[in-house]
Amino acid sequence: MSREKVLVEIVAKKKGCMMCDLAIAILEEISPEFNPGVLGWQVVDVGSREGVARHAELGSICGRMPAVPSIVINEAIAFDNIPDMESLTVAVREASHSGN
Repeated sequence: MSREKVLVEIVAKKKGCMMCDLAIAILEEISPEFNPGVLGWQVVDVGSREGVARHAELGSICGRMPAVPSIVINEAIAFDNIPDMESLTVAVREASHSGN
């Protein structure tokens, strides 16, 4: 059974971002479906200096700047928006088995 780690980055402006909060809620909801330590997530807050730097870094890694808001999984743009729970769950599950 694969135990690949999955890092989900939520690219958003954190302050007052309902979509960002929704993405975090989805990840909290689905995290029990994965083995401990497999699923991690962080917010790339484009309203902060660190977030702007990471956003630019992701742009270089991904070949284009991720939209705000968007979801990046294992340094690849997965969604140019905040997906529904089922879509995000499927994407994270696939990433955990792909070895990316």
